[in-house]
Amino acid sequence: MATPSTDAAENQARKSADAHPARILIVDDHEALRRGLKAAISNAGLQVCGEAANGKEAIERTIELKPDLIILDLSMPVMGGFDAAREILKKAPAVKVVVFTMHDSQQVRDETAKIGVHALAVKSEPLANLLDTIQTVLGA
Repeated sequence: MATPSTDAAENQARKSADAHPARILIVDDHEALRRGLKAAISNAGLQVCGEAANGKEAIERTIELKPDLIILDLSMPVMGGFDAAREILKKAPAVKVVVFTMHDSQQVRDETAKIGVHALAVKSEPLANLLDTIQTVLGA
């Protein structure tokens, strides 16, 4: 019969073996914002697997990198976040999408819900809110 301390050690080892940091793709046209998010996400124990500066790149990187979650801005050149989210969710339905935007309106919330985006975070709120949203969407 195993002792409680042995059981705890085995459970911890099993969790460590099963646990792998979630892979996150950051999509925003502002490089400084991507860098800041990358640092914050990495410090939270998650892995940034890539970055993209517009929706078209986001679709390409999603297919290439197979992230678990995408942080997606709405206002970007070439292809915006709404169109990118539609395409990403068609091509990679298992990926989670969190819209990270400065636009906090009922219209934006309605459109993201209609598309099937998993969550919305607002850039003017504390960064901790985005990190909490990521953890919630990932089910952590």
